[in-house]
Amino acid sequence: MIPDWQMNVLNKIQGVKKGELSITMAGRRTGKSMLGSHAFQRLWDELHRRPVEDLKLTEGTVYGSRYYCVEPTGGSWRDMELWCSEHFGSAGEHIWGGEKAPSPAQRWYMNNRKFWFRDDADRLMFVMKWR
Repeated sequence: MIPDWQMNVLNKIQGVKKGELSITMAGRRTGKSMLGSHAFQRLWDELHRRPVEDLKLTEGTVYGSRYYCVEPTGGSWRDMELWCSEHFGSAGEHIWGGEKAPSPAQRWYMNNRKFWFRDDADRLMFVMKWR
């Protein structure tokens, strides 16, 4: 439970307009980490909520199979990832890296700032959604 005085401080921070700078100084045990995490989340959201500027289409191979790739410029990677999970199921493991090799023949992967789709129709749906 957040004490009333901390909630009042949070409410004041949420009222800061774009382009304004608000500096809050506090002593020990006053909820600075909570304030910092809210400010960081707000900054993160602002940086990653840019509109999609471009979708570069390429092709690649995974375990010898052709995959159709989309490399978005701008946009929210998290929103795109969630949308793909809702429409195509969970992603295969990252193609490179990690502790184990990815499973072959997955419907889609994410890697190297690209979405990799096994079926061209899935890539087309992605492009239609985010263009």
